[in-house]
Amino acid sequence: MPKDAVPALSDATRVFVDDPGATMSLSIYLLMLPSWLAILLLTAIAVSFSIVGFLVVHRFIPVKIRQIHNDVAGFIFATLGVTYGVMLAFVVIVVWQQFNDAEVNAENESSVALLLYKDIITYPNKVASKTMQEVYLGYLRKSVEQPEERPNQRSYEESMATINQLLLIIDGVIPESSHEQILYTQILQNMNELTKYRNLRHQAASSTLPSVIWIGVLVGAIMTIGFTFLFGTENVWAHITMVSLLAALIAVVIYVVIELEYPMIGNVKVGIPYSYHKILEFAAAKS
Repeated sequence: MPKDAVPALSDATRVFVDDPGATMSLSIYLLMLPSWLAILLLTAIAVSFSIVGFLVVHRFIPVKIRQIHNDVAGFIFATLGVTYGVMLAFVVIVVWQQFNDAEVNAENESSVALLLYKDIITYPNKVASKTMQEVYLGYLRKSVEQPEERPNQRSYEESMATINQLLLIIDGVIPESSHEQILYTQILQNMNELTKYRNLRHQAASSTLPSVIWIGVLVGAIMTIGFTFLFGTENVWAHITMVSLLAALIAVVIYVVIELEYPMIGNVKVGIPYSYHKILEFAAAKS
């Protein structure tokens, strides 16, 4: 089979433009920035909100009135803080587990991809082996040059089309000996495993937290920070400092959630299976 039968490779920038329905969300925008800049931006937004909100409350509700209710407000704020803290911890655990799953699946995909390549190049039928190698290496090149860092249906469909093309070639191979039959069975098994982990990688790139969870996180942040405005302290600057520190802490935790929510993009990401690069390097050195 000629090499030009493999779908043409495209520039990595197509990840952002191929899908007409894809939009540049705030989360994706933040992940495209360096970590320190994204954290600084989120923190600046949260701290600015807290300072402006506090000054508005301080302007219309005198300190003496707020001081009267400090004891009662303290008990209520403790309950609110614990509730929001538990919810935020739950969200972090969920995205951390999803990130770990994506990492494990990528490692499994890497191992299976290497085993499949070894089976293909050692297949006794040289004609069938060469044809399978051409299509398989084309799939690996596409995956390396066009990583699925964002949910992108077209790039996923092109990758799966190449896998289906390889499956058709394998289906047409007729083993002529017991040794070929053993390798043929291993190739089929590894192809099924590779397809499974490839689908899981696509799901990891496409899955996000439900909007209701984000609503809870953001509303909880606003309520928790806003409640601190109701306390009364004689030292206004001390109050502003405490409110700002709380807002900054919440902003940092929210950034951690955003970073872990997208395991295929950002400064902390799973990335393409490692063996893809090694196989292509080996094939290039061999040719």
